[in-house]
Amino acid sequence: MADTFEIEIATPEKLVLRRQADFAEIPGKDGYMGILSGHAALLSELGEGALSITLSGQTDTFTMHGGFLEVRDNHVRVLADRVEPA
Repeated sequence: MADTFEIEIATPEKLVLRRQADFAEIPGKDGYMGILSGHAALLSELGEGALSITLSGQTDTFTMHGGFLEVRDNHVRVLADRVEPA
């Protein structure tokens, strides 16, 4: 199993980010979710809050405003209604 996974963040207008990560903390509708490499398949509604992506100790943070999350085969897709750099 790889130590990283690919994460994509997209809005209806554009692809915001596509890169490798070793941890992501994502705001779900009912609370935050932590995602690591090898996470079980998941489909969830997103809430509002801070989304953080970490790779080798460096963290990038975005502000999320609703949408959906799919985790499958070591690939995380965040389909956000709106996202902004924090």
